[in-house]
Amino acid sequence: MKKLTLLMIIAVGFAAGSLVAEPTDYARISFIGPGTGKSEIPKNEFIVLVLEGAFFTHDQTPIPTDGLVDYINQTLNAQGASYLAVHVRDGVKYGDVVSSLDQLRKTAAKNIGVSMIALPAGRNP
Repeated sequence: MKKLTLLMIIAVGFAAGSLVAEPTDYARISFIGPGTGKSEIPKNEFIVLVLEGAFFTHDQTPIPTDGLVDYINQTLNAQGASYLAVHVRDGVKYGDVVSSLDQLRKTAAKNIGVSMIALPAGRNP
């Protein structure tokens, strides 16, 4: 009886393991501090976004929240870029930063760099 119970537990364990979804490959998120880096990325290989609160802007143009992933993927393809550079406006709530980065992880970007210095109002990167 114990052997049968043990075999059933092992079988259930293997079955459950096969039902688990494949892990998704997400973009690597880096937090960038001030200073000079040793390896600079050419400007044509990344897209600069500014988190204004609950929405992003690109070249001072607001991006609709419901079409964010599609817009960024199209922009990455059009520019031939694979990196996102994110500046966060001064005063943006922590929860907005986290949920926005979660949205960016759904894009085709390979790396996401987040500036650790808040961008003051009226100043653009």
